[in-house]
Amino acid sequence: MKISLDIMGGDNAPHSNILGAEMFINATPDSNTKIIFVGPESIIKEQIKRHTPNINPDRFEIHNANDVIAMDETKPAYAFKNKSDSSLVQSVQLVKDNNADAIISAGNTAALLSSSLFILGKINGIKRPALATYIPSKNNGFILCDVGANTDVKPIHLMQFAIMASDYVKYIDDIDSPKIALLNIGSEKNKGNKLTSEAYSLLEENLQSFIGNIESRDLLEGKIDVAICDGFTGNAILKLIEGIINHFYQSLKSDENILKSDHAMRGIKNIFSKYDYEEHGASPFLGVKGIVLKCHGSCTQRSIKNALISSEIFYKNKIINKIQNDLDKKVELFKKIELVSNK
Repeated sequence: MKISLDIMGGDNAPHSNILGAEMFINATPDSNTKIIFVGPESIIKEQIKRHTPNINPDRFEIHNANDVIAMDETKPAYAFKNKSDSSLVQSVQLVKDNNADAIISAGNTAALLSSSLFILGKINGIKRPALATYIPSKNNGFILCDVGANTDVKPIHLMQFAIMASDYVKYIDDIDSPKIALLNIGSEKNKGNKLTSEAYSLLEENLQSFIGNIESRDLLEGKIDVAICDGFTGNAILKLIEGIINHFYQSLKSDENILKSDHAMRGIKNIFSKYDYEEHGASPFLGVKGIVLKCHGSCTQRSIKNALISSEIFYKNKIINKIQNDLDKKVELFKKIELVSNK
């Protein structure tokens, strides 16, 4: 397996990406998995010399890409055209050309989505790809989808997100029938706006594992395997969870009584490490023809390492192929729903 790693993507790039790759190589003895460092060759070589001089040269190669897409890029959706020689776009192109099997980037989300969409294409029948993130809960955790790829959606999009996310959970966590819920302002069937009320009917009619609405206050209770929403709501929920967890962690760490107790500090660290997004690496773009994993923009080397591990799991378990096979069986259903909704 070969993984293309966008060396210039992320707030802490390029050094965090190089360090994360070395951590992965040291932790994964499988010599069949290699990393392609994508970015300006001179910068990559300088970073290796400075930070990872002992990295195994047999486990990586360099693909020169001289341009960089900034995190605040003015027109990120057109980056695949305007900055075709960027590290992000070239990382995607390597998969398209069958020179890599997966892409990992902590770079601009919109640029990664548009580049993946236009270069690799969509899975048959899928209207829009979605970004799916794992969130720990009282039990094993759940998938929140979408968390930023689509801010304006239709009911059929939410139903497709639900199908893709449930397939993802099914094949990653070996759950036969993942429990799917629709994120809403109330648990009652008639709650919400036009989007959620129409999506509820679609989900209830077509998905046997749909269990109804769920309120945001119940997300961490361990009652579900998948929560579905539009990308604007999902991104806000995700960042709120991250912010609250970090706030409480820092508050507890600054308490003098807690600091005096090694036992208390160990307990706090064990609890909060469970909710550390860097432990879970990256989030996949579901619905794209290829393994595309997006790391948090401010991630460190630990997240890069775990993202590389996740890409191996995707590849070895043929997750994308399995999702494609399941969706192929539902193409006619999607066409029927679209015809009804367009009347």
